[in-house]
Amino acid sequence: MDLSLNLLDLEKTPASDVKAKGWPELMRKVARLGAVVVTNHNHPQAVVVSAEEYQRLVAQASGASAAAQRAQSLKQLQAEFDAHLAVLDDGKTLAKALDRPARRGLKIIPGKSL
Repeated sequence: MDLSLNLLDLEKTPASDVKAKGWPELMRKVARLGAVVVTNHNHPQAVVVSAEEYQRLVAQASGASAAAQRAQSLKQLQAEFDAHLAVLDDGKTLAKALDRPARRGLKIIPGKSL
């Protein structure tokens, strides 16, 4: 179910109607429309959604949070990698090492020319 992010686009029900018509009537509206804004003196007080929709929204929000954390971790790892690469690549050392074929048994010492 794709709910509007704008409260103005959702169906509104005054709190007095909820009291007069009862909870079952409100839940029938929620089942039909997906969400209902309960107002008090024309001011939004609450948004009522089904329990299933609430669980979906919470899962979606936590998934977005996890994705943001993964993106931040990758950004941090990239920065660390770039820092290590900068130490190796002084303009000559890395290019020189890559130009020569590797020899077995040769011990490579970081910071030492080949």
